[in-house]
Amino acid sequence: MNTSASAQSSTSAQCASTAAEQATPKWPYFKRPPLVSGDPLLGSVRPMLSNPLVFLQQAYQHHGDVFRFKVPGKEFTVLGGINANRFVAGEGRHCFSVDGFWGEAGRHMECPHMVTMVDGDMHRYQRALMGPALAQQAFKHSIVHMADNVESLLRKRAQGTPLAVGGLMRQLLSNQLSDLLLGRKASYRNVEAMIYYFSAVTKVFALGSWPRFMLSTPKVKWARWVTNRELQDTLQQARVRMAAAPDQRLYLDKVLPALDARPDWFADGDKLAHVLLPYVAALDTVAATKGFMLYQLLRDPALYNRVRQEVDACFAKGVPDLQGLRELSNLNGFYRETMRLYPAAFGIPRTAAQDFEYQGYSIKQGEKVLVFTTADHLNPKYFPNPTVFDIERYQSPRDEHRQAAYAPFGKGPHNCLGASLSELILPLHMGLLLYLTEVEPACDLDKVRMTFNPAPVLSKNFKVRLRWRRS
Repeated sequence: MNTSASAQSSTSAQCASTAAEQATPKWPYFKRPPLVSGDPLLGSVRPMLSNPLVFLQQAYQHHGDVFRFKVPGKEFTVLGGINANRFVAGEGRHCFSVDGFWGEAGRHMECPHMVTMVDGDMHRYQRALMGPALAQQAFKHSIVHMADNVESLLRKRAQGTPLAVGGLMRQLLSNQLSDLLLGRKASYRNVEAMIYYFSAVTKVFALGSWPRFMLSTPKVKWARWVTNRELQDTLQQARVRMAAAPDQRLYLDKVLPALDARPDWFADGDKLAHVLLPYVAALDTVAATKGFMLYQLLRDPALYNRVRQEVDACFAKGVPDLQGLRELSNLNGFYRETMRLYPAAFGIPRTAAQDFEYQGYSIKQGEKVLVFTTADHLNPKYFPNPTVFDIERYQSPRDEHRQAAYAPFGKGPHNCLGASLSELILPLHMGLLLYLTEVEPACDLDKVRMTFNPAPVLSKNFKVRLRWRRS
């Protein structure tokens, strides 16, 4: 812990000195970013609640890389675009902290050192464990098993009855992740309870959109009880499995011994957090992306046929391996373009860890900061004809995803640990869905809307019918 403290002290001094060198020593030197105009009492709360992605895009286009907005009781400084992405991933990576946003939530859940809620040495230690365990290469021999898992569930759902897309995608993914990473398939009812509980804690402590008494309501208390029971049972089962078969190395089996080795850092709650993580850090965002992919296909029959022709030609030979999935240029371009136009994680909330200066503006320690990582997803400088859904952007020689402006998985020290696995799951799941089933809308697509909870998802009226197309 002393090492961490000294490291933070060193980085604080580094940021402070950088700011001092860049600042103009003339009064007044404390220059604030421009403030987005809003209601005198409510500030920008209405557009932020209605569509924060559109609000931030419009403010970014009007004010540029740095601006502020207010909501009742809070003020946020927004750093946006490719320059902010480079700053948070490079020279400014030590100028931000997650504790101001996530800290109280982690302490309430008794997992204050959960990897997403802590900075410094404890964060780096966990990332070093989790990175290799969540990389695509760790699952290259499991792809057929993953496909069997998806096919089994699709067979049950492909009955021609209307299905809510959000629930279908979450169920496919939770079934996959719990089996693949944890060695235990949680019931969908329990998965929904865990997501609801984490969402409630997030809304109370991180977002401040719910009053604290909501945690005492029967539904939240029940969800917390289900969550604790599911996490405890999964952890206990993993301990038994590890003792009986040390060579069976699932994700949870790989990280637990390393967490056990640092009792000074990680208590029982922090270990349970690694059981919860697949459900709350990946499930909603990846499931939402799959929902947007399906919506785009149903809105564009030519795209549907183009992607499915490629999928049929590949999957007819059997489940493709990792390299085979990577070679599906249309399917891979399809999910990447979906993440560009419908980014499930469009920004990263942080707190200024110390005073620093950015593009001539002063940011003070403790200020709430939002790094709008996807701000340039609609910038024609980086994505020509940015509002056009174009899956060829990501093929050589264009390769438009290979630039800092493309940031669907975040940037900086806390960028998404599951990015590599997500880029395996997205083409595999969508490929299987298109190969095995006929998908048709079971709703009026014109009435489907993007909503936020707080990440973007499609409205609950988005429903489809699946019909089996294979013998």
